[in-house]
Amino acid sequence: MTPRQVRSLITVTETGSISRAAERLHLAPSSISAQLRGLSGELGIPLFETVGRNIVLSTAGQALLPHFRAFLQQAEDILQNARHLHHEPVGELRLFAPSSMCIYRLPPIIEAMQQQAPRVEITLTHEPFDYQSALLQRQIDAAILVSQYPEHSWELELLQPEPVIFACHPQRHQPRELTLQQLQQQPLITTEPGCSYRIAAEQHFQHQGLRLNPRQSFANVEVIRRCLLADMGVALLPACVVQEDMARGRLCQQAVEGTPYPFHAMLAYPKGQTPSPRLECLLQVIRAQAQ
Repeated sequence: MTPRQVRSLITVTETGSISRAAERLHLAPSSISAQLRGLSGELGIPLFETVGRNIVLSTAGQALLPHFRAFLQQAEDILQNARHLHHEPVGELRLFAPSSMCIYRLPPIIEAMQQQAPRVEITLTHEPFDYQSALLQRQIDAAILVSQYPEHSWELELLQPEPVIFACHPQRHQPRELTLQQLQQQPLITTEPGCSYRIAAEQHFQHQGLRLNPRQSFANVEVIRRCLLADMGVALLPACVVQEDMARGRLCQQAVEGTPYPFHAMLAYPKGQTPSPRLECLLQVIRAQAQ
C-alpha cells in the first residue's frame, strides 16, 4: 500500500468520480483506476461500488476511510519531518478556532508565524465544526479551544485567560452591580444555544432558580458586538471581542453578580502525537508570546 494509492482513493471519495479525481491529481484516469484495483486487491476487499454515474465507497471502504486518512497524514508527516532535517518548516498547518479567536486573538500569532516560518500556510476553520472527530482523523493539526475546564482528552498548551462578560452601550450602562433578576429586565443578547459561553450563563441562572431568556442569539460574536454599538441590549461575549471598544469608551462592561465567567484559551492536539515541524513552530510562537 502506497501513499499515492491512498491519496487517489481519498480524492475519488471526495469528487465522486475517477475522471474528476484524475483532473485534481493531474493523472490519467487509467492510472487512478489501476491504483484503486491494486489497493483493493492487496486488501482483498472491494473498496468502491457504482451508484448511477458516480462511484462511492463500499461499506468496507467507509469503515477504513479514517485509517486511510491517518495513513496519508503519517506519510506527509514523515516527508515534512525529513525536509525539516535540512530545511525550514513548509506546508499547510490546519487549525480550528472559534470565530472570536479567529478575529481577535489569532492575527498576531499568524503574523509571528509568517516571520518565523514564511513557507507554512495556515488554514483556519471555525464553528460549526466537529473539531474532535477532525483531530482524531487527522483532518486538522490542532484546535484552539475556549473552555472553563481543561480538555483532558488532548495535549494542551495554554494561551491566556479569556473571561466572558456582559457588556453594553454607555447609555445603557448601570454603575451598580446587577443581580440576575435585574439583568433579566434588559434585552439580553447571547451566543447561540450550545455555545460554552451561553451554557455557563444558563447554569448560573439555574443556580439562582432562574432561566436565561435572551431576546436575540447569534453564532457570530462580531454580529453581537455590532448590536451593542447600536444599543440593542446587554450582551454576553468574551471580553476580547469588546476590549478595544471599552478602551475607547464606545462600550462598557456591565457588572453582574457572579461574573465574569472564567474561561481559558488553549491549543489542543492528540495525545501521544509528536508535533510536526509546522505545529512545533506554532507552539514556539505561542510560548514566546506568553512570556
